[in-house]
Amino acid sequence: MAEIKRPNHTILVVEDDPNLRRLFVEILRRDSHIVLEADSGEAAMSKIEAFELDVVISDMQMQKLSGLDVLKAATRKDPNTQVIIITGFASVGTAVRAMREGAYEYLTKPVQPDALTIKVRNAIERRRLLITLAEQEKTLQMHHEMIDRDLILARQIQASLVPSNFTTDGIDIGIRYRPMIGLGGDFADFYRIDEERLYLVVIDVTGHGIAAALLVSRVCHEWRRAVQQAPGPGELLWQLNEFFIETFFDTPLFLTIMAVEVNLRQRRLRYAGSAHPAALLQRNGQGFVRLDSQNAIIGFAQADKSTFHSASLSYKPGDNLLIYTDGLVEAETTGGKILGLQGLQRIIRQEARGSTALKTAEAIVDRVVEFTRAEPGDDMLMTVAHLF
Repeated sequence: MAEIKRPNHTILVVEDDPNLRRLFVEILRRDSHIVLEADSGEAAMSKIEAFELDVVISDMQMQKLSGLDVLKAATRKDPNTQVIIITGFASVGTAVRAMREGAYEYLTKPVQPDALTIKVRNAIERRRLLITLAEQEKTLQMHHEMIDRDLILARQIQASLVPSNFTTDGIDIGIRYRPMIGLGGDFADFYRIDEERLYLVVIDVTGHGIAAALLVSRVCHEWRRAVQQAPGPGELLWQLNEFFIETFFDTPLFLTIMAVEVNLRQRRLRYAGSAHPAALLQRNGQGFVRLDSQNAIIGFAQADKSTFHSASLSYKPGDNLLIYTDGLVEAETTGGKILGLQGLQRIIRQEARGSTALKTAEAIVDRVVEFTRAEPGDDMLMTVAHLF
């Protein structure tokens, strides 16, 4: 038995000429469509309200309501309904106007059956594509909303990893972190070993966004585990390098680190850096001493513990220790001017006076952002320690 064709689309034919309307209906029903009829614009309105229509075929010139009125009513109810205008050759300009207002196509009288069939099939396909696109956009929007919710939560989690301030006898610490896109690869922490010693660390992942944020959260956990054993700064960096090589060797990401052990009783700093920008010891609010990195970047290659070095120097009451990521010294204006280390030192001199460490760190980062006069191109993190 031959396969029975079943109606698959609903089409409304609006035509006040009964012979022409009957012809259109016959042609369309041969293509297995459900075909509704209306002999006027007014009759079309009730059909548009009562049925879900895939295609509307409407004569342009009718006595009261025109094809433009039918077009507006159909697309107002369902923007995906495709409207084909039928017009005389002399009224093509009116049909073109209808297309500007949302009609899919037009046909001129006398209408060829093949042309009508092709136009309707194309209109149905266009409707199908528009509906599919709308569904995909809706799904995409739902995914975007889910991602946005997750990013908000991720920012909150990452912000909780970076402490803001700590004060005890002999030191006041403040940290300001400004990620470039809400999530970033910078991290800072402090850990008190005992009554006289504490550690400050700043870590920068060579990347941005979600991957860097996830990686730095894992590194944060490992750092806090390792520092509890109170190794020297050089050994601490070696341990982090061993961990990173073992865990993330196949990733294209690396770490720069500056770790400083502060001995509050001896007023002495021991520090080790791995390819990190030099920390700064500001002497009583005046000149600066650089604490340069001595070691290779973390995660590039396995190395013996003896190859990780540290150094030490003393400080005096009134000195400031500043540890930061390269987003501050490499801050750039839209014109290509880079702040640089000297520019950062100038800002520090102006801001590191008579305020808490936290307010100082916040003021320095705000000034650097102000210098760029644009959205910064990198994460920015500043740790300030006022030493007493």
